[in-house]
Amino acid sequence: MSEPIICDTSVWLYLGRLAQTALLQQLYTSVYTTETVCWELDNGRIIRRDTVDPHQLGWIHIVEPDERDVALLPANRLGPGERSVLAYARAHTLNIVGLDDRQARQLALRLGLRVTGSIGTLIKAKEAGLITAVRPLLTQLQQEGMYISQSLFDYAIRRAKEG
Repeated sequence: MSEPIICDTSVWLYLGRLAQTALLQQLYTSVYTTETVCWELDNGRIIRRDTVDPHQLGWIHIVEPDERDVALLPANRLGPGERSVLAYARAHTLNIVGLDDRQARQLALRLGLRVTGSIGTLIKAKEAGLITAVRPLLTQLQQEGMYISQSLFDYAIRRAKEG
């Protein structure tokens, strides 16, 4: 049985660029994001009109953490979207967070949360038979501006059993 997930801006942004946001709905029992993340995506639409708008996807729960929960996070240099996702996840026992930023992922792990990201979602989708290949999507992510180290690219291909 799957669990709920709460996702940060980058996961929406990159899965949106791949036209694969629906994978989240297929892989998790419930999908959450925060109003702060939606605001960041709204700003992204100024640059690229095709940036996903979670408000337009009826299956997403849009929430916002209490400011006290955000203040309880350890000192960090994360952006508002990442902080809102971590604070809400921690306060509402959403154990899986969708984050791509290394510092955000490290803090999430320190907080006892499980972490996945855009690439992890693609691997999970391949394992579930929802997509046929990860490699072309990773290449497309790179073309869309996502930095993927060669070691991470190779790891994802191995996990997806494509090489």
